[in-house]
Amino acid sequence: MEQTAFIQLLKNNNERMELFFGADVQSAARIPLAVQFTFSRETFNGPAFEKNVKEIHKQKSRQSFFEFLSTPSNSSVLTYKLLAHFALHPQPEQELHRLKLNEKALLNAGFKSSSYQRIAALFLVDEAHAGKAKALHDEMKKHHFFLTGKDDIPYAVLLTKKQNNPVKLAQTMRKYYDALHGKGFKNGDALQAMTQLLPLYDEEFQPVLVDYVVAMKQSFLNNGVKVKKRSYPYLALLALVGASSEVVDEIVEMERALAKLPMFTGMQAYALMTAAQYVLKRLIENELLSHFNDSLLFLQALEMSDYIDDIPILLAIDILDIFF
Repeated sequence: MEQTAFIQLLKNNNERMELFFGADVQSAARIPLAVQFTFSRETFNGPAFEKNVKEIHKQKSRQSFFEFLSTPSNSSVLTYKLLAHFALHPQPEQELHRLKLNEKALLNAGFKSSSYQRIAALFLVDEAHAGKAKALHDEMKKHHFFLTGKDDIPYAVLLTKKQNNPVKLAQTMRKYYDALHGKGFKNGDALQAMTQLLPLYDEEFQPVLVDYVVAMKQSFLNNGVKVKKRSYPYLALLALVGASSEVVDEIVEMERALAKLPMFTGMQAYALMTAAQYVLKRLIENELLSHFNDSLLFLQALEMSDYIDDIPILLAIDILDIFF
């Protein structure tokens, strides 16, 4: 979708959601939801969305996955985005069944139930895949005992879609972590998330990717764009595709256009991430991932990073409470 059309549809979706949800849904949840619908090239229809949510709610009984969707303590942006995922899916009932099976497979593999485990269920292939992910997660804890936790489950699932050597992968992640921390990146979960994406290129440590990440960050700073920790994963994704200075310029241009919209007031970081998503998705659509030959895996990495970034934002209400 052309940039001007994307921004117009995004504004339209946000306005429609403001009218439909009113004050019940804060902007911290509404904007990610509007972005999700816009990337799906869909115009938000409140009554249709309400109908879909009610259908999903009917199936939640006796299913832990849907208990999560209606537990007030777990009400978050993730709740909205998962419901939108089902509503936008061409075969929602089959998708619900698939995710239920995947959640069970992850539990059987030894993972504990959590919001992050449910993100991982979106990207899981089968029970064997769950076992490989658990093996990698265990290896990751050996290198980062305190940092590695539930939030790393989706990355373990993503990495083991193609890679099969958990020991090597965990070692490579640690090398990236140490190298990037030495280049001025701040310690913590965001840095670990970035270093878990880089091995998607190769399970062997690639110093050139460290150079790319540093260059990407500096390019944004040179353009007057602050790079906060929550944007670290997007630097890794840009490095994976060997993004040029022209790509960074395009992201900066769009970030500035989005930041001028009233809906992004006080949410500048989300404007940058939305701009990065838009440009990276365009590269995928135009088959311009010259440095990364698996466009589906890259798209899943991009989508997963978007889910994980939104999970800490808690809401005072549950979306299901709006309709029931």
